Amino acid sequence: MTSTTERAPGHRRLAQAGTISLRLGLLALVAIGIAGAAFELAFERHWGSLTQLIPWAALALLALALVMAAFGDSPRTVTVVRVLALVVLFTAAYGVFVHISVNHGAGGSDGEWSTLSPLTQWWYAATKTVGFAPPLAPGMLAQSALMLLLASLTPKRREPAGLGT
Repeated sequence: MTSTTERAPGHRRLAQAGTISLRLGLLALVAIGIAGAAFELAFERHWGSLTQLIPWAALALLALALVMAAFGDSPRTVTVVRVLALVVLFTAAYGVFVHISVNHGAGGSDGEWSTLSPLTQWWYAATKTVGFAPPLAPGMLAQSALMLLLASLTPKRREPAGLGT
């Protein structure tokens, strides 16, 4: 019968290969998310005010962090990637809040709005039943930032043979 210590090196190699594949998959999804958000912002002509430029800046930061994560693996680089991803995550959360708030404000123009409960009003604002601002658009940016954070938790390379055994 084989002991656990005899099987560990082979299992470790498989686990490392799976971790690297997971990292590459997450980085690819981040790239797709950045491209999708950029297209969405461009299609919506989301550049009419200073506030509307915030997601463009967040996309630029996220793209920079993605490049850094893909090509650098020093502890300092990983820290910078994580900080940038967190900045984008908080910016996106602010974007979701602003979109829902704008939609809620638009509901006031409806005569029946005041007859609805506050919970129903906020639900309608969050689901874009009222208003025009899509809360899921900044949510997509938050999702990409979160995936980049998760990718930063996985190693970029395999350990050289013989180390860690």
